[in-house]
Order: sequence, then structure tokens, then C-alpha cells
Amino acid sequence: MEKTNIAVIGIGNILMKDEGVGCHAANLLLSEYEFEPAITIIDAGTTGTDLLPYLEEHDRIIILDAVEFEQEPGFIGSIENDDILARLTTKMSMHHMGITDVLSTAKLLDIVPSQLFLLGMQPKDLSVGMELTEEIRKRLPRMLEVAIMKLEEWGVKVQKK
Repeated sequence: MEKTNIAVIGIGNILMKDEGVGCHAANLLLSEYEFEPAITIIDAGTTGTDLLPYLEEHDRIIILDAVEFEQEPGFIGSIENDDILARLTTKMSMHHMGITDVLSTAKLLDIVPSQLFLLGMQPKDLSVGMELTEEIRKRLPRMLEVAIMKLEEWGVKVQKK
């Protein structure tokens, strides 16, 4: 199977309910879909600067995360490339380095991918707990659809297992 320079990275804290939506989404993509050519899918959790090698090694990256869009819970939005740093200023939790910090570091190191697509969902509840809230769980399939559409736009064939 041919390998591409495309990665999907789910980030967040699965111990804080909806803050873990990006990790849950990445794991669903990994377990329920096949990709041709093969892509890299990572549940990065709260790794912070450990993401830098992935940013350096891949030209096109989708980041899945809980994002404070100031919208209703379950709202799904996307931000691309330089707009990510310009528009995001809120860290979703105290427990992980915000994606803006990671991207700022990558920019300083000149390792920002040529195409970066942040796909976020507005969380409802960031309290301690491992389950997504019902509103977020119901919107997870739509988040996957948007990620798959972006992958297909990048030339990846996606098929349900």
C-alpha cells in the first residue's frame, strides 16, 4: 500500500469529557475506515510539543480537537493554515499545551506543514469524566464526515471497513 505525507491527529484530554472529542474522532477513523493510499492517524492526547515531529514529517495535516468557537455545543467548524494562529487564542484545558503554542513553535522552527486543517467541535462539558456528552457524541459522525471530505479533497480514497 502506498504511503502519503498526510496525517490526521486527534488531540485533547479524554479525562475531561468533551475535551477528548478529537481523540475519540481519530480512534473512530482508525478503527472504522480504510484509506488508500495509507495515511498516518494519531491519537496524540495531550502531548503538546511531542507533535512537532509529526508537523515536520507531513505536508498535509488534519487536526481534530475541541475548540472554543463561542457557539452551541456540537457546532463543527474549521480553520485553515495561518488563520489557525490568528483566530485561536483559548486553550481548552490547563492540562495540555494549546495547539496555538505548538503551531507557534513549529513556525519558529520553520516546520509548519504546507496544508493544515483544524477541524474542531464546540464542547459542552469540560468537567472530569471519560464519556462525551450526548450532544457531542451525536455530532461525532458529522465531524468524521467533514474530515473524510477533506481527505478525499487531498486525493485519499476512504472506505468503511
